Amino acid sequence: MRRHRTMIGATAVAGMLLLAACSGGTGNSDDPNTLTVWSYFTSPGQIAALEEQNALFQEAHPEITLESVTLPGDQVVQRLLSTATTQEGPDVVFDNVVVDFPTLAGSGVLYDLSDYWAEYEHADQFPENASWEYEGGVYNVMSYTNLLGLYYNADALDEVGIDPPTTIEEFDAALQAVLEDGRYTPLALSGAPDVGSAWVTFAQLLGDGVDYCSITTEATESVFSRVESWAQSGIIPQDAATWDQTDAWQPFMTGDYAFAINGNWQLGSLEDVDFEVGTTRYPAGSAGSHVFPGGEGIAIGEFATDPDLAWEYIETAFLSAEGSEINYEHSGQIPMRSDVADGLELGAEDLPTPFVEASTDTGTWPANEETGEMQLQFGQATSSVISGQASATDAAAAAVGGIEEAREDGGGGC
Repeated sequence: MRRHRTMIGATAVAGMLLLAACSGGTGNSDDPNTLTVWSYFTSPGQIAALEEQNALFQEAHPEITLESVTLPGDQVVQRLLSTATTQEGPDVVFDNVVVDFPTLAGSGVLYDLSDYWAEYEHADQFPENASWEYEGGVYNVMSYTNLLGLYYNADALDEVGIDPPTTIEEFDAALQAVLEDGRYTPLALSGAPDVGSAWVTFAQLLGDGVDYCSITTEATESVFSRVESWAQSGIIPQDAATWDQTDAWQPFMTGDYAFAINGNWQLGSLEDVDFEVGTTRYPAGSAGSHVFPGGEGIAIGEFATDPDLAWEYIETAFLSAEGSEINYEHSGQIPMRSDVADGLELGAEDLPTPFVEASTDTGTWPANEETGEMQLQFGQATSSVISGQASATDAAAAAVGGIEEAREDGGGGC
């Protein structure tokens, strides 16, 4: 049983750099001594990590003013696309690469990183999927990966008298036991009609050896039937149909829920919880436990004032060993840099361990320009089941039909 421990590093020194909430403006500047960075981080661990990583860069470049701008996550793509018209944009930007990469890379708003990556002396420390290519150019690099796992309230499990589940069958039984006990709500998860709920629910298909390229109505209906039973019985609240991953995390943090399906980026927020927390891998199906790899892509804006300086920021703050360690210590995000990942001293009881284990055995994203739309179709269908707007049967047909259409729109490849 994995218990809550203080494994995330001490909170970064607040106030060193301004993380400006962006409403109307975007903090763009033509000043060659100002570097503008766009992100959409909201979790305390990610914000603390970014502050300290920014400080790492400023130690090396005290003459540079670093302007860090926080955008709403659902506005990043539109704001970036608008830079093609204004010819003004961020120097560095973090984007949801597994969803938005084809759109952004194909729109001319990201700077080609090919030369920087080819000349980067530590590129061999990163796996092949750390760099994202489009039509022969590199437009995103990744320094960390995010994965889903199962969090549990260990106090609740002890009171109910159950162990952390490892298989989907054990998970169903555990949820039912918590429901019958009545002292805790069994499960908090993201069920909003977006890609976040697709990540949460599609992992059940991955566990049975099914991905976006081999999806069938029969397999999808089986998963949706389980989710439907959770919603109808009260294992998950109906409000979950509107929850994104941040929304779904807050109820678990109250101590009133037994389980939560969420990501390693939430590890940094566990410092002050007043109950015992454990983690385990996503419950396994017949083909094992598999989740999709995620994480932010890091890019240089096409209209950056000084692309060389922007790359220096990426290299120093995120790709360096020190930057990777800072990010992991504060946010729990799994380093992709092999010398850092190999140096993590983790025991079986440490909270990050299941996520690190999952990073070596992930699902495969389809090689298709409409991958984001495929996820959206599945997420919308998942939400409709949780809300009761569609039956498992109808939602499965809609999801598979939408995914197949998106795949064809993306060229038919997978």
